[in-house]
Amino acid sequence: MLGYGTGAIMAVPAHDTRDFEFARTFDLPIVEVISPDGELHDALEEAYTGEGVMVRSAQFDGTPSAGAKVAVTKWLAEKGLGETAVTSRLRDWCISRQRYWGPPIPMIYCDTDGVVPVPEKDLPVLLPEMDDVKPDGSGLSVLARNEEFVRVTCPKCGGPARRETDVNDNFLDSAWYFFRYPSADFDDRAFDAERTKKWLPVDCYIGGNEHAVLHLMYTRFITMALKDMGIIDFEEPFKKFRAHGMITKDGAKMSKSKGNIVNPDEFFEQYGADTFRMFLMFLGPYQQGGDWRDEGIVGVRRFLDRLWRFITENEFADGEPKNRDLLGAVHRTIRKVTRDLESLSYNTAIAALMELLNEIAKHEIPHRWTASVLLRLVAPIAPFVAEELWETIGGEGFVSVAPWPAYDEALCARDVITVVAQVNGKVRGRVEIDANMPKDDVLALARAHDNVVEHLKDKQIVKAVYVPGKLVNFVVR
Repeated sequence: MLGYGTGAIMAVPAHDTRDFEFARTFDLPIVEVISPDGELHDALEEAYTGEGVMVRSAQFDGTPSAGAKVAVTKWLAEKGLGETAVTSRLRDWCISRQRYWGPPIPMIYCDTDGVVPVPEKDLPVLLPEMDDVKPDGSGLSVLARNEEFVRVTCPKCGGPARRETDVNDNFLDSAWYFFRYPSADFDDRAFDAERTKKWLPVDCYIGGNEHAVLHLMYTRFITMALKDMGIIDFEEPFKKFRAHGMITKDGAKMSKSKGNIVNPDEFFEQYGADTFRMFLMFLGPYQQGGDWRDEGIVGVRRFLDRLWRFITENEFADGEPKNRDLLGAVHRTIRKVTRDLESLSYNTAIAALMELLNEIAKHEIPHRWTASVLLRLVAPIAPFVAEELWETIGGEGFVSVAPWPAYDEALCARDVITVVAQVNGKVRGRVEIDANMPKDDVLALARAHDNVVEHLKDKQIVKAVYVPGKLVNFVVR
């Protein structure tokens, strides 16, 4: 809520979708304080969430919204009403756990010499075999109850000592495991310098959002420490991180308590592993996740069935197709799938493959080259089906190791392109235009779109923006 004007009327800013709907529901005043064009708009039909300039903001009128936070904070500080601060949520790192499993911490406690490390010749410290690993109410950890494990001789003075009974936390172990992967066959060193230099740092790390906070933070700690110690020559463990989204079921998070867990075995048996795999990739943007609905898997299975029939029921002509439209469609699909796989946009890559199969089906004589390209593009997404069909068309070796198809930019060019039509930054339609169509003609065509017409009704167009080949945006009030 905010107060504005001389009467200090309480109102809701017009720049949060949920606040806007709340205000509409309870008939609260809605005040625009960020304008896309610097003008005042009294009648707002929806929340404006884009960048703009400040309005109805006293001395801050005309300030770009991107810099308004800094300007307002500075003003408040000058008035003694606040100050800037950086808040850190970093806590001390606990690396030990009182449990039975996990790597023991190799330290020994001696009453004479204090804390003494276990000699290198005695490493690694192995967990003892124990039948009872349950808590017994004594307050002692499982390992601390094992006298044979605990009581040792001090490696420094030879007197009685006791072993550390905590074990390393899983966060510590998972913070450096990837250093070991390239050097797993060495038993005289944790990781070989040459192997590490060849294979690390990791090119791309993919994990859930929970990894982005703790696991990756600890990984950076360990990597930077190893760099400072001169053991490695880099301090960032991963060149690129991508967090995958969550899959929900009928709009809700999957959980046993809700009884909405999906058992993949049932779908494997009914539809096959490739269909299940492709459906998961088709649910939505990989980094956003998607909503699982049982009926949705049928459409993916239908595509694979059509692909199977296309390959197994046709005789293929040799060479490339002569039809320019089909050839262009194939090269555009190669380009799109190549780029989409690199950016983890699996859902749009699959959609492009579906469109290509439709395009191929329009032509009477299919070509072996076209089928070969299609199967190589499908292989990373539906590997089992692609491998079977690759053999059917006489492909050499395995499709999984066949050369990835290349595309020709000249053949990717098309005379007709699709332009997005927006009103106040919201997509209201799409129009197909000639690639070389003049700006005024594009604006006229976009303005004539039925849905755009509906959203322009009773509105004044303040500005019409055209980004060539991409979008038209009508700024209205």
